[in-house]
Amino acid sequence: MKRDLEFGIGAGGAVDARARWLPACAIALTVMGILAVYWPTAASIVAIWIRSETFAHGFVVLPLALWLAWRRHDELATVPIKPWWPGVAVVFASGALWFVASASGAGVVSQFALVFMLQSSIVTVIGLAASRVLGFALAFLLFAVPAGEFLVPTLIDWTADFTVAALRLSGVPVYREANHFVIPSGAWSVVEACSGIRYVIASLMVGTIYAAVAYRSAGRRVLFVAASILVPVIANWLRAYMIVMTGHLSNNKLAVGVDHLVYGWIFFGVVMLLLFWVGSFWQQGAMPAHGRIPVMVTRSGWTSNRSAFLVASLATLAMAVLWYPVEGTVHARLAQGEPELTTIAGTNNWSASREPVTVWKPDYKGFSAQSFQTFANGDARVNLYIAFYRRQGKGHELITSTNVLTEPSDWRWRQTADGVDQVEWDGRATNIARAEVIGQRVRLEVMHLYWIAGRVTSNAYVAKGLQAFSNLMGGGDDAALVILYAPITDSREHAREVLRAFANDMSPAIDRTLQAARASGR
Repeated sequence: MKRDLEFGIGAGGAVDARARWLPACAIALTVMGILAVYWPTAASIVAIWIRSETFAHGFVVLPLALWLAWRRHDELATVPIKPWWPGVAVVFASGALWFVASASGAGVVSQFALVFMLQSSIVTVIGLAASRVLGFALAFLLFAVPAGEFLVPTLIDWTADFTVAALRLSGVPVYREANHFVIPSGAWSVVEACSGIRYVIASLMVGTIYAAVAYRSAGRRVLFVAASILVPVIANWLRAYMIVMTGHLSNNKLAVGVDHLVYGWIFFGVVMLLLFWVGSFWQQGAMPAHGRIPVMVTRSGWTSNRSAFLVASLATLAMAVLWYPVEGTVHARLAQGEPELTTIAGTNNWSASREPVTVWKPDYKGFSAQSFQTFANGDARVNLYIAFYRRQGKGHELITSTNVLTEPSDWRWRQTADGVDQVEWDGRATNIARAEVIGQRVRLEVMHLYWIAGRVTSNAYVAKGLQAFSNLMGGGDDAALVILYAPITDSREHAREVLRAFANDMSPAIDRTLQAARASGR
């Protein structure tokens, strides 16, 4: 008989203890080594689990993944376990993704890259056949990454759209501005807690576990996971409508304050129970035992594989950790001093004014320096706000889901519209993001863009890419938010014309000031 150099069931039908634990030890060595080197990224994941109720489920992801893997241990004993050497390239690519994400300040992407490194390392050590058996458990590790907050604004808009439409169909008159609306019995606002993001994430994770346990068919699993996303979204719309209607019909004695969140979770629990009950009608039994072919392991085979697993573990570690010192070298080149934003002098008939259009400023945090000025040209007045960022990290990033023009929960200032316009910026036609912001006594036309190492863009993803390129080329991570806003008096188009003229006339001076800030503190 030809000797087999793969692990599996021994001649007596029992798994060799050494064959069973050697791959596990190799995996443990690899995973612990990667986590030790990339501990700052791993710690950033845990920190979000601790402070955010939305992602508190992260603490149970690893135990559940281990349980999902243990459920397949009998089947795992029937397949060959040997290193898959092309996986080393996947580990290398995952490390490269982490490096680029870290250079661009994309925290969530770097966290996903760390999980990709761990997953691909495990696949490399135990091979494709064993990884197929553990595929669901490995994929489940992605739930550890606290991602999804970027969906909150969209979910808020959808919830507000449905609630307002349902109220009007119910005969309740509604006046709406953005995610705030007023009905005869009172005022309501759809904020982050009402977006349903917690319901969606919780449902998706629980639905994934249920699909893994209850179904064998890939099609049924995909359909149930899709349902676990769609159902809580629709349930949250109904929840929001029911809460507002309950408050309206009870003269705001019920479903207001904290208790409407309690009602929401009870409603969500009932909906999820119904989802699982319906899904149980298509439940499939365990995988039949017939057809599994034992893989024979010899003494010489065990000796040969011992070195192979060690080599695979060390190779994956080497490919993973080499990116960390490279990123450290790039980070060491960042400017360490504080940037200085100087006052901008008026040009082309624009002059500095001491009477601001409004006291409003965008809700951006974590900047290293900021500037707030007002300029006038005849009857036209424009506010200029600049937030300058340096040494960007968690809590000090320019582009993040928490940096917005207006907070959804702020009744004093509301963003009611957005879009894209075009201006002449330092002699070049440039797209610029625009929005309408409404206060208690003023309506503002707002235009804003990102300045990254001398280049401007209105697209957040392009800005992240420019930031990564600047970092990799040794230019640092200096970046700025530039916002122009003018009051809407005659019409929105008139306000836009004022802002376009201001951008054309003042952008060279703004760019020089930002370049000077970039050079300062170095």
